[in-house]
Order: sequence, then structure tokens, then C-alpha cells
Amino acid sequence: MSECKKEEGMKFDILKAVAGDGATARLGRLVLPKRQAVETPNFFTITSRGVVPHLTPDTIARYCQFPGAYLAMEDSAAKIPAQDGKRLHAFTALPSSSITILGPRRTPAVKASIGNSDTFIQIFTSNGFQPLTNPSYIASITNLKPDIAIPLADMHYVAAAITSPQAKGVRRMCERTEDWMSELHKSLDLADLRASNTSIFAPTLPAPHSVQWEYLGRLSGDLLDKLSGLAVYDVDILPDLSSYPSLLPLPRLSLDVPLNPHEILRQVSLGIDIFLVPFLNAVSDAGVAMSFTFPPPPAAPQGETTTTTADGTDLLPLGIDLTEAEHATALAPLTEGCTCHACTTHHRAYLHHLLNAREMLAWTLLQLHNHHIMTQFFNGVRTSLAAGAEQFEEDCRAFGRAYEPSLPVGMGTRPRARGYHFKSGHAAERRNKVTWKLLQEGQTTKQGMEDVVAVLEEKLARDQMETPVVPGDEVDAAELVREGLGQVDIERRE
Repeated sequence: MSECKKEEGMKFDILKAVAGDGATARLGRLVLPKRQAVETPNFFTITSRGVVPHLTPDTIARYCQFPGAYLAMEDSAAKIPAQDGKRLHAFTALPSSSITILGPRRTPAVKASIGNSDTFIQIFTSNGFQPLTNPSYIASITNLKPDIAIPLADMHYVAAAITSPQAKGVRRMCERTEDWMSELHKSLDLADLRASNTSIFAPTLPAPHSVQWEYLGRLSGDLLDKLSGLAVYDVDILPDLSSYPSLLPLPRLSLDVPLNPHEILRQVSLGIDIFLVPFLNAVSDAGVAMSFTFPPPPAAPQGETTTTTADGTDLLPLGIDLTEAEHATALAPLTEGCTCHACTTHHRAYLHHLLNAREMLAWTLLQLHNHHIMTQFFNGVRTSLAAGAEQFEEDCRAFGRAYEPSLPVGMGTRPRARGYHFKSGHAAERRNKVTWKLLQEGQTTKQGMEDVVAVLEEKLARDQMETPVVPGDEVDAAELVREGLGQVDIERRE
């Protein structure tokens, strides 16, 4: 068992490496001061504007088991509290046992309209794109005191995905990130860092090892004393970390966005310890209940729809679209055998009704269910790893044979999209449907107002009220008050 620890602050113990010290799956335990211990591999949920979508803090404390949450600096750049000594927990009302991770941008991030510079990156706030300088971000880390902080990196995004720029841009990305890491290292005092219980996870970049080797060398050398982990933007760099023995014991947080559980298993096999899973919130918004388990069941659950491949293999779906008409009268739980709050107290027909009615409770119940499924998925991964390398590899192959390669898109109407979550392109279709419109095709606004007045007059006459809809110029306000304006005659209404 290898161990990475400091005199104070975060501890990460590698309990078992499946196949040596290189790019391999490993079991671990992450312990941060005053927080619950985290068994790894594991996942952290992703917040929006400081909250987990559709879930209140009391609901999280009562029904959810995820160990922490990721928060983006661009979500709260305009609302940073004063330096009152309170931690990020007080700002977000997360349970005190939850671990908070602060990063500069959301995951996945929206592509900036202009690129980064040598002194700042572009972040997408509720007021549009704004520059975030490294000193300003360092000050926010000192003020907010997250449990884990991810420093600035010169990242490039296309269509909400990380991409590698051209050769010259890749080298510039590495140089800027190295300069910003050096500035952070000089600005933060080691004693103050430990006193605040903040751990720094240095970014590794989506660049070939031949380009960022010098940057990785600095991380493993003179910058190492203030580092507690690595934030990995591209998991393909993990095999090359074997050249830096001092970086191997550090915990690894993946910012390489997985699109489905198959990609999560691949990243686990490469040695990732902590995951952010953006598709969790996305499938809940789409009205999809995730239905996979690890290891997969020996046979398809009774009544579950399967997909037949060209070679005659029946594949199980990774999720169930509850907006489909077949669930309108289905009294089965969202997933057979699931013990979450949504499955033990409700059924598919109820969720189908809530989604069609656009009730907020629908997305709350789906979030509870999908987070529970992901919690059980990682429990299964850790159990399989504990059984050995051969068992884990066999379980991964069985999972690939049992389930469809991607999650269902979901045909349900999403919750109202917010402008800080996406940037519309040229001639892009409206994300939000128009809610209010004229009652009849071709109806003019003036005619519409006349109809409204007519309806009000009819209602007032029916209720035997004497107050006119629109008082004339000759009507005195005092006279209206004497006649009982705004008062209801109970005897007359009876």
C-alpha cells in the first residue's frame, strides 16, 4: 500500500493497484479535514450556480450519498461574498460533510467568443463573457476556502468539449499554464494553505507528452510541495506519468468529460480516482432514468426492452425514456431492484405524468434516482477491483457486451434553459419554446385587449360587483372608496 500524506490537510492512500504503479486501476481512500472519507474510484456531482440542479440541500442530506460537489468560478463571479472568513459551504448551503471542488469553468464549458491571453482566461458569467485573471482567481481561492481548488489552465473548448489547438497553440497553452502555476505557488503560503484546509490539484493538459514534459517536470519538482493532486484534462497522458514517480501517489481528478459509463470504465482502468459526470444532470433533464448496473445482470430484467444487434445479441438500454407512451400505465419502478426514494415510493406512470405536466417534482425524482444509480455503479466498480485485475477486466467486458454503447437522448421537454449554460449560434433554433402568444392566428394586440376587457366586464357583471372595469374621467377616487372599492359583499355573493 502506497501512501501520500502531509503533516496536516489532505491524505490519499492507495489501498490496491490492480496491476502495478503505471496507468492502471487502483483502489484508494481520500480523506480531507472535517469531511467524510471518500472511497475511490468515486464521483462528485456537478452544480449549476452553486446548487445541484433540482435538489435542495435538505433533500441531498436525506436521500443522496455522493461525497461532494464541483462548483465553477464563472457561476458565482458576480456574487462572491465579502471576506468574512466563511467557507464555500456557507455560500452554497451544502451539507457540512460534503467536499467542495472549485474550478474556473463549468464542465462542460461553453466556448468563448475570443481566446485567452497571457494574463487571463475567458469565463462565461450570467453577464456574458468576462476575463478572469490569475491573481483574482487566487484571491477567490483564499476567500472561499474550497476543499479542493483547480488552478487556471489555458484550455480551448469547441462545442462544449476540450480540444487541442494547433502545434503553436499547444506550446503556448503549456507555457501559460506553467506561468500561472508558478504565480499561484509564489502567492500561496504553505502554512496558510494548510490552515485553510485547501488542497491544490494541478492541471495536466490535453497535449502530447513531448510538448508538456517540461511542465510536468516542474510539477514533480519545485511546485510539488504545494500540490495535493492532479486535475487531468486528457486521460491519455496517464501512461506517461510513470516517468514522474513523485506524481504517481497523488489522487487524480478527471476533467476529461465521459459521455457514458463505458468511458468511465476506461478511465478507471487508466487510473482515474475521482470523476465528474455531466451526463447525470443532462439525462435527468431529458426525462431519462438510468438503468445500468456494474457488474451487469446475468439476464435481462423481466419486461425490459432490449436492442438486437446485427449478430443477434440483445443489448440492454443504459436508460429508460419515461416520456414514451408505453409508460403511461406502467406501475413498475423506474429500474427493477432499485432501492432509491423514487423507485420505492413511485412508479413509471407517475413520472410519465409529471414529465408531461412539466412538474418540477419529475426532475427532482429523476435526479435522486440517477445519482443513486451512479453511486451503486461505483460501489460495484470498487467491489470488482477489490476482487482483482482479472475479475475487473472480465466485468468490464461483460458490461460492454450487455449494454448499448450510448445513453438514450430522451424526447421529453427539458426545463427552461438559462443563458449562462449555452451560447446560441448564428440562426440557431430557440432553446426555449415561446410560452405566451396571441390566442388566435392573425389576432391583433388591440383586438386581444378588447377581448380581455369584454371578459372582465362579463365576470364583474356575473359577480354583481359595482366597480367599473375602467373608471371614467368623471369618477372621483374618494367616491369609489365610499362605495366599497376593493371590498366584497359576502351576503350579496351568497
